[in-house]
Amino acid sequence: MRVGLDARTLAAEQRSGVEQYVINLVRALAGLGDAPETIAYTDRPVSDSGLAAIASSPPFRTSVLRARRGWLQIALPWRLWRDGVDLVHLPSTILPRLLPCPAVVTVHDLAWKRFPETYDPADLRMQEVALRCAARAAHIISGSETTARDLEQAGLPRDRITVIPLGVSPVFSPAGPRLSGDAFPWLRQCPFRTPRACPERNRGVLQGPRGAAEAMGGYLLYTGRLRPRKNLSRLIEAYRQVRDQVAAPPLVLSGGLTAHAGELQAQAGRLGLAEHVIFAGYVPDDLLPALYRGATAFVYPSLYEGFALPVLEAMASGVPVVTSSTSATAEVAGEAALLVDPESTAEIASGLVRLLSDQALREDLARRGLARSSRFTWERTARETTGVYRGILRQ
Repeated sequence: MRVGLDARTLAAEQRSGVEQYVINLVRALAGLGDAPETIAYTDRPVSDSGLAAIASSPPFRTSVLRARRGWLQIALPWRLWRDGVDLVHLPSTILPRLLPCPAVVTVHDLAWKRFPETYDPADLRMQEVALRCAARAAHIISGSETTARDLEQAGLPRDRITVIPLGVSPVFSPAGPRLSGDAFPWLRQCPFRTPRACPERNRGVLQGPRGAAEAMGGYLLYTGRLRPRKNLSRLIEAYRQVRDQVAAPPLVLSGGLTAHAGELQAQAGRLGLAEHVIFAGYVPDDLLPALYRGATAFVYPSLYEGFALPVLEAMASGVPVVTSSTSATAEVAGEAALLVDPESTAEIASGLVRLLSDQALREDLARRGLARSSRFTWERTARETTGVYRGILRQ
């Protein structure tokens, strides 16, 4: 069996959910003893030397397709045919019009159907095209039952959908250094965003592991894109209510600074929170584990998620979690997090007050989160994904 993989995200400089999915799937497939021969197709060389080495060693080989136009619609199908590929996996839904082999697509969420007002018209049109593409695929992988149900409600047959949960990387664990309070001014100043690249501004950025008796000197943390669907406006308002009731550490919002971030910054200023709500910007992968470990609690009040990988990463880091009681956030967290109604600012605030006021609860949730997150591995994701490949080719 020879599989083609649209692996353009391996070369991405900033990595969000889809990029992490492809990167970790490639790493896990490389670790399987019976993984199929896979050609990773990219549009430029992979700059991460470790990742490039994995994607160029058996069972992988990398093929760089340079095309100014028509990469997906022309260059990829032609190379799939020339390379004798039996099946192609597209991890971001869009399919070429013509393909020489069956296709598997991964659909990460249908948030645009639930919250169309949070998307601009061009994005909505693209998402409609993506859904029509998914209907033409031989099989669909979704990360959660939430997304599988949404796809079924959109008219796709359930027997062509397989739920394969994502995993959590072993780099996320309670052991290791954590970010100190000095990290965030440094992150804003350092253009390279890594301690090694910016040593003169690195004093005090990394500290030793969190002690058994956790101090309240950390921060409340959110990681992910700063989009309206993530419900951060309600989170900031809830944080103001929290500060009226208990002593609260700063709120750190980590993620690429989108246009919506400006609205959030203005809101924090109006509420008198400019010094207490920290917009950390994009934090690179090598600092993410330390960012999680330094948090007093992780808060993720998203209105809708197709999986919620940050929730899993926080739990694996030994950090107590407050997250939404809806969509895949509740599905991923189970009983290992404090679940709140994301549309209720008062309930988000109440959950945070409860967590900040009760160290025993924080410790209990941290223990339960570690146990829960251990069930999600990228090895399982890779094995079940290859099972889908083999099932299609047996048909």
